[in-house]
Amino acid sequence: MMKLYYASGACSFALHAFLNECGADYETQKVEISAGENKKPEFLKLNSRGQVPVLTDGDTVLREGAAILMYVADKYKSPMIPQSGAERLAAIEWMMFCNSTLHPAYSACFFLARQTVDAAAKETLMAAVSARVQMLWDDVEAQLNKTNAYIAGANITVADLMLCTMANWLQATTPKFGPKTIALIQKVTARPSYQLALESEGVAYKAAA
Repeated sequence: MMKLYYASGACSFALHAFLNECGADYETQKVEISAGENKKPEFLKLNSRGQVPVLTDGDTVLREGAAILMYVADKYKSPMIPQSGAERLAAIEWMMFCNSTLHPAYSACFFLARQTVDAAAKETLMAAVSARVQMLWDDVEAQLNKTNAYIAGANITVADLMLCTMANWLQATTPKFGPKTIALIQKVTARPSYQLALESEGVAYKAAA
């Protein structure tokens, strides 16, 4: 049986919702980052970087979110990563956008929010990193204006799950979402798979509320 190691509401959330979408047989293990559980020896044996998500499946151990999504999609032959064509390329591109561009932009906000530096300097820096997050959400809105549906085209993909996960990261910055983005968030978060993951992790969804 697969086992997902997650932190509530973190990037691992998209995987949690996707496992539900696939009807997967899996179990979960919550990792309390604030309590340092990600630094304990038993977890570091799974991921020496001390990060979630981690997925185990028998002897297989995967430690990167995008790789886990692709592994699960292949295992269950999920259409949420199309097998071919332009929509597959778009789904992978936007999945990598979430993983490699949007997530690091949020990480900069989270890091800065935790720092105790000169207040004026912190405000200036926070404005800059928040502007970066806003610019990226503007890119999402522009893409949705082209597809008029989901981020990769007419059908939902794992990239939509990832976007909606990160849209709820309101701790350090509160971007203004465009109307197409709000519509996407409302569609995706209403899905039973998403609601089940929210309930399981005890996460309140506040973006585009």
